[in-house]
Amino acid sequence: MNTQRLCPVYKKWLLLNPSDARQHRLTMQAQAQKARQQGRLEHARELGYQTFEAAKTILCALQPISADKERTVQEDILAFGTVGIYLSSLLTEAQRKREAHAILQECQQQLIAILPLHATRPSVCKLITAIQQTLEHVYLPNEVSQPMYQALH
Repeated sequence: MNTQRLCPVYKKWLLLNPSDARQHRLTMQAQAQKARQQGRLEHARELGYQTFEAAKTILCALQPISADKERTVQEDILAFGTVGIYLSSLLTEAQRKREAHAILQECQQQLIAILPLHATRPSVCKLITAIQQTLEHVYLPNEVSQPMYQALH
């Protein structure tokens, strides 16, 4: 599965400008939803992939974590999880169940990877754990419906 939908220069810009990147992520989310509502499903999926990659890039951007930035970090984590679930639903609708499952797995793995970075922030850790549990319970059709924790091991 190719999830490299953003050009390297744009990804670097996202990393260096997280505040602006968040606005771009919101814009791409809105465009994906609009395309879906208009029945342009292939375009919605492509925008979904781009939004997912942008959300992941923002999530991984090295940023100072202070008390005033904690809410922003929580919003980034929540956005990453919801964008992953949204993209997974678009893929499931298109009968691309394995890709949908792979997106959910990638979300799980990324959240596991960032959890230690937030060990001193209990509210952030609780949010990550809640999103992980939600991802484990997202419905997937029978052929790929093994629990997320089994897929990770």
